Amino acid sequence: MEAEKASTEAEIMEVWNRETVPKVMKIVSTRLPQGDLISLLLVSPWIHRNLISHPSLWLVLDFHEMNNAGDRLVAALLLSRYQNVKHINLEFARDIEDKHLQIVKNKCGNSVKSLEILNMNGCQKISDMGIEFITSCCPKLKAFSIYWNVRVSDLGIKNLVKNCKLVIDLNLSGCKNVTDESLKLIAENYQGLQQLNLTRCVKLTDKGLQMILVKCSSLLSLNLYALSSFTDAAYKKISLLVHLQFLDLCGAQNLSDDGLSCIAQCKNLTSLNLTWCVHITDQGVIAIAEGCRSLEFLSLFGIVGVTDKSLEALSSFCSNTITTLDVNGCIGIKRRSREELLQLFPKLKCFKVHS
Repeated sequence: MEAEKASTEAEIMEVWNRETVPKVMKIVSTRLPQGDLISLLLVSPWIHRNLISHPSLWLVLDFHEMNNAGDRLVAALLLSRYQNVKHINLEFARDIEDKHLQIVKNKCGNSVKSLEILNMNGCQKISDMGIEFITSCCPKLKAFSIYWNVRVSDLGIKNLVKNCKLVIDLNLSGCKNVTDESLKLIAENYQGLQQLNLTRCVKLTDKGLQMILVKCSSLLSLNLYALSSFTDAAYKKISLLVHLQFLDLCGAQNLSDDGLSCIAQCKNLTSLNLTWCVHITDQGVIAIAEGCRSLEFLSLFGIVGVTDKSLEALSSFCSNTITTLDVNGCIGIKRRSREELLQLFPKLKCFKVHS
């Protein structure tokens, strides 16, 4: 009896592994992160057999914070299984240099012909030449990020726009040697750009930013964090970005109420950082409240010129959307209890007020 029961269970398991496991693996292989998929390979021989052949397992190369990343990258791309990789993450990877990207170009360029996302954040040994090597093989690239690289200059951006025509997400945060010439190249070649991060690109001026604002009208996200040189001449043109949802102007010391009132025309804004925009008063914030009624996040940190009038306007027009409001350092806004705040902003989850 026991033997018969065991035989039946074995048959059921056999059918399960033969018929059900492949169907389940086909579904999960397109939805789980690569790390989770690799972990699944160790669960059982049946799962390994069914999952190992799915292309989605080999679409991502992640060398985040790894040592010997350059050699690892080349070795992986020489394998046949990585012939159609779509995402390479080298963020803060160590030992990755221009010479490795040159090897990729010369020996395994076909492996990155379908690459769509390239993250080289913190790869400080990569120069303009390295960008030329890798981008010359990636005509389908859509997202390029090279945060915190002081070796990259306008030449690197020139190579990028020459080789990759489909970029919609560009992060140049901390690339202190890019100038208005780079913004001109971006504006002329990436008019479908959706996300742009220019944090701490300190050589930029109004002229360069205005070219972006006039030509890149599809922008959804614009990060101008820690850039104090721009003036209202540029800020007012942000109003041209009718689809804009995210805007970071932290440290925009020259932004006035007039400039902010123009930005209030961006009616789709959901996140706005005005931290340390020291010339802003109630006038500008009230304009934002009236114009941007989908706001979910707003920081007024350190702005001493705003009062309860700003809070009342935000409550009148944005009370059903705001979940995060930071008025730390706004000495003109009085303290309120949690209950009082929730009466003003029923969906509020995070409220920071000066101590």
